[in-house]
Amino acid sequence: MPLYAVLPSPGEGLGCFSTTFIPAGTRILVEKPLFAVREPRSNPAVTEAFSQLPIAQQAQYLALYAQDPTNQGDAQVVDIFNSNAWQTEGRTSILPSCARFNHSCIPNASFAWNSRLSSATIHAVVDIPPKTQIYLSYEKPYQNLEERRAKLASYGFICSCPACGSDVEASEIRRTRMVVLDGRIRVGRRQKWKADIPKAALELLRLVKEEGLMGEALALAYHDVAMGYVKLGRLDLALRYAVKELEVGIRCYGTDSLYVDTTRTFLKELRLDEVGMRDAVAD
Repeated sequence: MPLYAVLPSPGEGLGCFSTTFIPAGTRILVEKPLFAVREPRSNPAVTEAFSQLPIAQQAQYLALYAQDPTNQGDAQVVDIFNSNAWQTEGRTSILPSCARFNHSCIPNASFAWNSRLSSATIHAVVDIPPKTQIYLSYEKPYQNLEERRAKLASYGFICSCPACGSDVEASEIRRTRMVVLDGRIRVGRRQKWKADIPKAALELLRLVKEEGLMGEALALAYHDVAMGYVKLGRLDLALRYAVKELEVGIRCYGTDSLYVDTTRTFLKELRLDEVGMRDAVAD
């Protein structure tokens, strides 16, 4: 039984709805690109790539959403590309199944590019009940409402998720603070480490959780806290948060992702360093 079905979604055209209970960490979809264009892309490159597709795949492509349904020919091809393409490691790719998933600023699933599989993956980042729409985020989380709306306008829609609607005031306060904290943490990495930077990372982690961002943003927040404690020499606490990062990474990307490999290596190195520190103290 498929994990989801593409069904009409009020105000959103079509959307992907769970057909059964989907536990967090479940790989919902693996998809290879229909075609991809190298960055920086050009409109002629898009139309040329489209022209090389078999007729059946061209029809599949032309069935995707376009902002201006009156466009024809090359203009239609470019419009569809701009409305549905995903960034995939130096390329911009068309993934017809992924394109059916709608956006939420507080998504319940995570899109990622798996270079080992040369495919996109979608994983549930929280438990998803049956008959629930599965959402991805098209944008980075550390943006305020005005910035998100401006970028999402390029896809031809206005988001109505809680962060843009019912909870907008509280969300704006959180996300505005998240931008400040993230900037402070990045500056701390380039300059001499200061004792207050782990506090910033811990506050950012708290806000990410409060905002309901349970995917990539949460994994990166755990990593920032772990790095903060490394700089302070608290490897015991760094390990605790690195383990959390690994758990979230597996949930978002799967055990076969390079991100998870990198996190495992980071965790292994922390454990070796902690053993070395304990031995040095014992001596």
